[in-house]
Amino acid sequence: MRFNYDLLPGDLLPFDEIAERYSQKYPEDKSLTPHGLLSPSTSSKSWIIRAIFASRDIHGALEDVLFISNDNERKNYLQRFEHYLQRQESFLYFRRPPAPAPWNVWKVMGESKVVAMLDPASIMAQSLMAQRGFTLSLLRTDEEEEYWQLYDAQSRPCFEYARQLQFLVVLSSPLLPPTAGVMPGTQVGRRVKARLWQRISQQSFISAVRERYGACVITGTKVHEHATHPWVEACHIVTEENENGVLKDNSVDNGLFLRSDLQRLFASHLLLIDGATGRVAFRHSLPMDEELSTAYQELAGKTCALWEQVPVATRQRLLRLR
Repeated sequence: MRFNYDLLPGDLLPFDEIAERYSQKYPEDKSLTPHGLLSPSTSSKSWIIRAIFASRDIHGALEDVLFISNDNERKNYLQRFEHYLQRQESFLYFRRPPAPAPWNVWKVMGESKVVAMLDPASIMAQSLMAQRGFTLSLLRTDEEEEYWQLYDAQSRPCFEYARQLQFLVVLSSPLLPPTAGVMPGTQVGRRVKARLWQRISQQSFISAVRERYGACVITGTKVHEHATHPWVEACHIVTEENENGVLKDNSVDNGLFLRSDLQRLFASHLLLIDGATGRVAFRHSLPMDEELSTAYQELAGKTCALWEQVPVATRQRLLRLR
């Protein structure tokens, strides 16, 4: 017998209908949300995935593969998918069908599970795409971010623009044939996790440093909330890395808030702050450094405007740079 709250694989339903049926079947659960990939879309403290809503324009034509980007501490995609992979628990899965289906309609894929999680640069991921007639190409690397594009058999791009992919999730569902080409249970390796942890910890670091100072430590220049560029930026004092290429010290005490031009000079070791006095100095090792010092001579020898706000722990780290 089919009840009005059934969500049967293959059904094409608008989101409001899906949400209504879900609330009737699971009245004690939190309501579904259409925003973001996971529903609930964000929860840094919960592992729960009640449903996945994957749009075709973001995740391409491969119904059993999710292309994950923009993961952060709030979304917590990596750890939530790992949780479901290790326990082989199921969740509801919906895909946006191709045109001419209405924009607000979703295809019910049914109760689904995570089969594997892959590094986009891995042999397994590249082989899986090739078996399906697709090519996943790394177009460029910008600092810590990698930009990827997926091409179909006719070499047409599947993403509207290059994506900052972090990892791939391979799914099983009632509407899909058994997954081939991947080893079930595969998890992303150290490379992907290190990048994600660095990204997440960097976001926390920037927020903490900004909250502590709120203005450039040297000049007192305040943050402009609506500026198109971050005129005042957070930077690390001690930049030693561990064996995984992640900064050893990402604490707020290892950070300063500096005007953008001064931040770049500090990161290049052309600008120094005396950890004992808070006075600013510029290096003079090359002829061009003399010109630099002239341009910033009004700051040379002066004490940082916010020096009283710099705690002892931060001053000690500045002393290590002597």
